Amino acid sequence: MDKLVPLFIGAGIIVIFGAFLMYFLESGHPDSEINSLLDAVWWAAATVTTVGYGDLVPVTDTGRIVGVFYMFFGVTVLGISLSVVANRYYKQKFQDEKQISHAQNLILEKINDIEKNQKKLQNELRDLIESLKKP
Repeated sequence: MDKLVPLFIGAGIIVIFGAFLMYFLESGHPDSEINSLLDAVWWAAATVTTVGYGDLVPVTDTGRIVGVFYMFFGVTVLGISLSVVANRYYKQKFQDEKQISHAQNLILEKINDIEKNQKKLQNELRDLIESLKKP
């Protein structure tokens, strides 16, 4: 999970940068719904998190191009985050199975030792019985 922290910090910086960029691009346009920096932050957060409420949309061509970039960025961050979590889960599960396998090998070794000792004891007992039968 420690790999997610830098990812989220970087994503946060890019969202803040995108908010400033969108505010700069859209606030001067008369039809724009993004009129304050808070509107731009709201738009950037909604777009990157793939929520996309649609209450604030860019109206300039450049703003729309930036919007498309932020849509793909949000999906990418989501995909990377999910793959990091899945990878961590898979590694943990694989390590648990490896530990179980090691434990199984130790148990099999112990069983083999017991079988060898049992055969040895049976042979010794047989020899003892044979020696007792002889006068």
